[in-house]
Amino acid sequence: MIRSRWARVLWPALVAALLMAGLAGEPDLMEETVMCSSMSMGGTVSLSCDDPEFEAEMKANALTPEEAKSIGCPPVQWDDEAKLSPDLGQDPSLVSAEPTYTPRTPDPAIAARVNQAWDRIERWLGAHASATLRKLKFGADPQNLAGWETNHSRRLPDDLYVSYLRHDGADGNLGAGFQLPPSYGLLGLFEIDYINWGNCQDLVMEGDPDAADPENGTWHGSFLAVGSDGSGRELFVEPRTGRVGEARAQEKVTYDGPMGWPSHLTMLEALAGALERGEALRDWHPVVTAGCELRWAEDPAPVRQGCAGGPRPSPTPTPTVEPPLEKPTAEELRAGGCLPPRRTPGRTTRARVPGPRVTTEVNAVWRRIERWLARKAPVTYKSLLPPARPLDIARSEAAMGLRFPGDLRASLLRHDGAGSWGFGPAPFYELMSARHIRSEWKMLCDIGGDSLGYWWDGHLIPFAYANDGGNLFVDTRTGKTGEFFNEEGLTQEGDVVWPSYLALLKATARSLETGRPIRGWRPKVVKGELDWESTRG
Repeated sequence: MIRSRWARVLWPALVAALLMAGLAGEPDLMEETVMCSSMSMGGTVSLSCDDPEFEAEMKANALTPEEAKSIGCPPVQWDDEAKLSPDLGQDPSLVSAEPTYTPRTPDPAIAARVNQAWDRIERWLGAHASATLRKLKFGADPQNLAGWETNHSRRLPDDLYVSYLRHDGADGNLGAGFQLPPSYGLLGLFEIDYINWGNCQDLVMEGDPDAADPENGTWHGSFLAVGSDGSGRELFVEPRTGRVGEARAQEKVTYDGPMGWPSHLTMLEALAGALERGEALRDWHPVVTAGCELRWAEDPAPVRQGCAGGPRPSPTPTPTVEPPLEKPTAEELRAGGCLPPRRTPGRTTRARVPGPRVTTEVNAVWRRIERWLARKAPVTYKSLLPPARPLDIARSEAAMGLRFPGDLRASLLRHDGAGSWGFGPAPFYELMSARHIRSEWKMLCDIGGDSLGYWWDGHLIPFAYANDGGNLFVDTRTGKTGEFFNEEGLTQEGDVVWPSYLALLKATARSLETGRPIRGWRPKVVKGELDWESTRG
């Protein structure tokens, strides 16, 4: 997705609803899926399905445009209601001039308290976790904040507004460079819409207005996401009251959970106090990794020495103006695998679910891994998440226009990834959930630009994430695995290549059980957590 800031533009959503026929409990009972492709213009989404009959059923079940707007979500229009051109290269709004906005002045008393809280947090990070301090981004441009409020016709709470002026999120996928307890990455201003868009699509297509109740539902279009763990859990501000709550896919939102707070400001002040006193923030203690990064743990640990340092260098007062990036055409996006072609109406796409053989193989490997983790690394064992919902896997496939390999699908139906810093392949990867796979793929396609095809390719499915900006992926064209790193792009040869996802999973189980290295990395356990140490000196 390439677009100019604040412009009302046409862009490929690539997000769709993928509903399953014959779903009756066990995954093997799913026989076919129906692919529905979508595109979006401004605040609406146009959607068409391969099966006209099923499209009519979906249309009847989805929220109406009026109902969608009433819950703060973009409405869905269908092909007979909105015709959208797929040619991004011909859209004049992509090169339209950016308007100017007038920033406002938030409440001075609130601004003072927010800045004092950030002063205290930054001082502690500078003394004890300097790597995390350097990952905090600079403040948002006041023009961008004013533009966001103007385009959304609503105001951000003053404490959140001032916090964005101080730090517009953090580096890493979904702000993972600075984590709020237990593992929420600090999101920036533009990520509010990114998180809201995905959650809103689920609400609109499920067609249940009660699920959009901001008190007792699963999400509401007015929520302001301020944190995400990348696995379907979000920390948000409810703008009517300013409260901070927690949301998890398909679960009721909570305001009285471990990270529920009266306001964003209250949370920042409590965070600063916990760091200064070395005490737990609710249920989690601040700890510092060997890389001088702040993390949160259930048990306290001594403050690590030698991690003092300064923030990232300040930008120059008159930064060099870079020429605008050349925006890829729809054909270039399609060639890079990030814009699947529209399918012929009436044609049904059948997506086979994992067969009994691959399901049995994957589950057998997982039982070996689970037994070993439960005995040897109980902390890592607890990081394994419950099975993914088949519908979540289907939605990810639809959004990406890809079919997950049977072994990967079977694995997600056993464990929907692992929590932050949880279980994953050597040396430092954590398995991703179906929703995280979708968000990571979309993010890489969005920023790939003219590098699609060699820096990133939309035919790849990321399945394991590294907090340094990389991932392991499976190539849907060959079934083989590979590695992506943001500074180097794709690696599709050498130690990171396995014949399949299942082959990697089997090798990991064998290494755990025998203690033998897996391509230069030997398993070890530190305080109940699985780690991998190099055998290459």
